[in-house]
Amino acid sequence: MTTKTANFPSNSQQQPVITSRKPGMVLINRATHRDIVPGVHLLPGQGNSVALETAKGVVLFDAGPGGGLTANMIATLQTITPKPVSHIVYSHGHLGYNYGVGDWCRSMAERGFARPVLVAHRRVRARYARYQEAEGLQQLLNSLQFRMNVPKPKPEWLVMPDIGFEDRLVIDGGDRTIELLAAPSETDDVVAAWLPSERFLYGSAAVIRSLPNVGTPLRTLRDPMRWASTLDRLHALRPKVLLAEFGGPLFEPQDVEDALVLPAAGLRWLRQETVRLMNEGLGVEDIVARIRPPAALFDHPFMRPVYGCVDYIVRDIWRSENGWWDRNPTTLHPAPRLQVEADLQSLLGSAADVQHVVARAQALAEGGQIQKALHVIDLVAQLPEDTPMHSQVMDFKADLLDRRALQLSSVVSRNLYRSMAEQLRGLPHGSTRDNDPTHGMTMA
Repeated sequence: MTTKTANFPSNSQQQPVITSRKPGMVLINRATHRDIVPGVHLLPGQGNSVALETAKGVVLFDAGPGGGLTANMIATLQTITPKPVSHIVYSHGHLGYNYGVGDWCRSMAERGFARPVLVAHRRVRARYARYQEAEGLQQLLNSLQFRMNVPKPKPEWLVMPDIGFEDRLVIDGGDRTIELLAAPSETDDVVAAWLPSERFLYGSAAVIRSLPNVGTPLRTLRDPMRWASTLDRLHALRPKVLLAEFGGPLFEPQDVEDALVLPAAGLRWLRQETVRLMNEGLGVEDIVARIRPPAALFDHPFMRPVYGCVDYIVRDIWRSENGWWDRNPTTLHPAPRLQVEADLQSLLGSAADVQHVVARAQALAEGGQIQKALHVIDLVAQLPEDTPMHSQVMDFKADLLDRRALQLSSVVSRNLYRSMAEQLRGLPHGSTRDNDPTHGMTMA
């Protein structure tokens, strides 16, 4: 790898804030680990925030989401070392992970230290610009996926880095060298950290100890082969200690091996099988139904569908090769939705028709076939609001969504079903989140 740097303007006057998060939520790490290897500490942040001590100060991965969580990170680090934070490295450009940059900068100033140097992959700048351009959309997507009232990403929360690099950047800490490595995976701007003398690897968002979250429904395309190649490069370092984006450190050689090798193998198997079925002329729904991942690979604890799932990955592979059209000629240039609803209402809009459809959906649900019940109820759920029994249909569909969420392991799927159930009931997204079951929510 070669080192390529670009200087970005800095802004140290930001005052990031964050809304509260539910205990046990998958994004929040509440554990502290001291001296994973000497001078390397895990702080309780958004995901794993890592503090790497050097003779010249602390290199911090991710500032946290601001507010009380970042304040706790700052206080925790001060109990570990009196050294100042010399650098803040952005693990990747997703919202929230570094809203707390301003808090750290003010803390250093109050203690009489210089402002930390902000380092990120060069693509973070473009990502932040895109988030600001589509701030309303980002608010909606994140509120749906995380079931909370996510604020719009204000410009002052998105502090641009001072230094951006392309492939590799070395920080000379005096007594140790820290190599920052581009690790494109979940995003194109992921940065991993490698300590060659200790053979310690922080895999960042490239290593998540579960099935890679390619194809998340409300996100842009994520290239599974790019992610697999990144895992190959990280594996080639032969780390002795591995820290993923979530969960505690891995010390056992087999665990380290499995966390890097199995997800890459799984992504390649899914790519190969999906392409094979595409070449046979199958559509995406038929491929999703036909895919049978080998249990020897996909039943491993590090391949659990906690965040991503096989269906998502297959759909993203399909989308990357086929585009958006489902090959149903009706949907290529569809009529306006309201016009179609009016015609459907004339066919299915009587009270007897609606009751007949509801009865069939109820029978399916009672037999445990919740997904099929959803398909059936949609025959009348899409009719205009003046259709008989419309409110009852919406309430029934919302109940089905809540029941369907209980059948799934992916926290994203469960959250989306529950958020849409709230929407059907006219409730704000996340307003009933305190009642959500929390099984399967962590990657410990």
